[in-house]
Amino acid sequence: MSGSGRPAARPSGARAVRAPLTDPALPLAVLGIAAVTAALYSPMLTWAITGGLAGYSLSGSV
Repeated sequence: MSGSGRPAARPSGARAVRAPLTDPALPLAVLGIAAVTAALYSPMLTWAITGGLAGYSLSGSV
């Protein structure tokens, strides 16, 4: 902090490095691709989850 109570100015290089790391475009693209993939494989995923839960409950782990 500077004497006026305002944060000290940062060098412009730090902003140039941090901007791409905080941009939400990449995580949104990955989530979008994952959602489309999950929608295409939803019947298989449903049976896989159901079978996994049934196996877990029948194994005596519950």
